[in-house]
Amino acid sequence: MTDHDPEQLAKTAAALRKLSPEALQVFLCNRVEGMTYVEIARQEGMTLEQVQQHMLEAIRTIVNDA
Repeated sequence: MTDHDPEQLAKTAAALRKLSPEALQVFLCNRVEGMTYVEIARQEGMTLEQVQQHMLEAIRTIVNDA
């Protein structure tokens, strides 16, 4: 499998669509924008614990579904 495997990309995209809006936003801010959890919490008006929980939701969903 390569980084551009169409089947894997489709599975990952499907997993991302299953996320709550908050979990998706946290995931994208961290993994795409490179923001820290503290930066995300400030930007999104969340506690650090909420950011951690949303990230955990995102990672679990992606690992289990993709």
